[in-house]
Amino acid sequence: MRASNRVLQLLEEGQGRASLKAGGIKLLADLLLEVGVVTPEQLAQAQEAARAEGLSLPRCLVKEGLVLSKDMAALMALHLGFPMVDLRSETIDPAALTAIPETLARKYLVLPLKKEEDSLTVAVADPLDFRLLQDLRVLSGLAIRPVIATVEDILQHVDVSYRLTETAEGAATASRTGAEPAAGKVTARQLRDSPPALVIDLLLQQATQDRASDIHIAPAENRLRIRFRIDGLLHDVMHLPMEMHPLLLSRLKIMSGLNIAERRRPQDGHFTAELQDRKVDVRVAISNTVYGEMGVLRLLDKRFTLIGLDQVGMGGDTLERFRKLLKLPHGMIIVCGPTGAGKSTTLYASILEMNRMEQNVISLEDPVEYQIADTNQMQINNDAGITFATQLRSILRLDPDVILVGEIRDHETAVIATQAALTGHLVLTSLHANDSVSALVRLRDLNVAPYLIASSVAGILSQRMVRVVCNGCKVMRAAPTLEEEAYSQEMGEVLETFAYGQGCNVCAHTGYRGRTGVFELLALSDEMRQLFLTDGSRVRLRDQALKDGLVPLKRAGMLKVGQGVTTPYEVMRVLYSLE
Repeated sequence: MRASNRVLQLLEEGQGRASLKAGGIKLLADLLLEVGVVTPEQLAQAQEAARAEGLSLPRCLVKEGLVLSKDMAALMALHLGFPMVDLRSETIDPAALTAIPETLARKYLVLPLKKEEDSLTVAVADPLDFRLLQDLRVLSGLAIRPVIATVEDILQHVDVSYRLTETAEGAATASRTGAEPAAGKVTARQLRDSPPALVIDLLLQQATQDRASDIHIAPAENRLRIRFRIDGLLHDVMHLPMEMHPLLLSRLKIMSGLNIAERRRPQDGHFTAELQDRKVDVRVAISNTVYGEMGVLRLLDKRFTLIGLDQVGMGGDTLERFRKLLKLPHGMIIVCGPTGAGKSTTLYASILEMNRMEQNVISLEDPVEYQIADTNQMQINNDAGITFATQLRSILRLDPDVILVGEIRDHETAVIATQAALTGHLVLTSLHANDSVSALVRLRDLNVAPYLIASSVAGILSQRMVRVVCNGCKVMRAAPTLEEEAYSQEMGEVLETFAYGQGCNVCAHTGYRGRTGVFELLALSDEMRQLFLTDGSRVRLRDQALKDGLVPLKRAGMLKVGQGVTTPYEVMRVLYSLE
């Protein structure tokens, strides 16, 4: 009888655990010695450490660094006859996840994969841990069918597999019935308020776990639609009954300090939530629609680690030239792009490049999203009369070397910023414009004198964010004809294969995980300044920029395609409207 079948038989009979485990461990030890993975001395030391620490021999061998976890899993699968699974390609049954709560899955390092009538297939790192398998059987009420996976894979896929749907459905049921939520799905802190507060906590927890930047709570004709924005795209997460809508929106307003009686006018607020041992700032915007009020929650993780320019995706000649601009003693550097293009991240990364010990760096932001060490950050408050323009006037008397203006929105702010750049200050700011040349035209549209623009602006960085192909399931394959043609037209060469993500549990079967920046840097030359002063059209300005060595956004995006970072489709999706 194969070892795996014998294990299952004894588990079902509830006997022989100790003898089978001892026999299995001895055979595994003999196999490790036979294939030369460990020496007898190393094995003896690991066995002694396992007894002292109360660990199984396989876990101890991995912990001591004597055997790689993936090699141990392969050896145990070969020796014991259990299947070894690659969790990236496994389709996980949502019904199986309900059999073992997420907290216990993390504690026991297991992942339920498939639920049948009377059995539960579970990925485990050590199928010889019979006490664990017996506990799982008692907990689930089902026969346990173990399969082998590495500890690292199990931990990673527990994060992405326990989706919100099952948990939130339980919360929705609790909301309708007033019942207590199932044990193991929420913490005591989540039960401190009414059921709507519980649902909001669950939404926030799952959103932070899924790397979401926004939560959308939008009513429809017969359902309440919940969506997460992940890597720049919205994903449907779940639908809740419409009777929960007024309760959830009222609770959001209370948490955000808003007027719960006001349902017609837009309202903005914020609150701080503690999620998974971290503090998250939540910016809340509520506005009315034909089906009722919708709410959008922007999540700002206070533990977010600020990154440098090379980590946002900038590289090569663009990075070198932009760093030179940051070393200028005065002038204006503009970062432009639409909402969500990563402008704030680039501005923060630029500040990190500077010597903040010898320079006085002051920023004006609305809101202050992340705190930067050795930087004087100021919050805009329009209700109190603290605008970009008024505050910019005042900080010019605070002896600044570098001024970060979060965004130029009006004529007054634009004029003061350009004048500050002319009077010995380096000004960093953002502006809504499609590309770098359009930013010049946009400043002119704000009625800033052309001579001020030409004299003060040193460089303009236009950017977009594109999704990165998932490294867990990346493969090289031929692209659809339309994508292949788009690449060849832009780059003047033909590629036979491109990097694509096949879709795995790590990337939630999207083929992408994370985002990176695509950049277009315009450093103003004397010819460009002269052409601008003579009221040159956007087309003529663009032609001059190309002569000066400008690498357009489309080409910069396709360069990342050639490097296997993203796909032609993603560049076309983000940049197709640009000329």
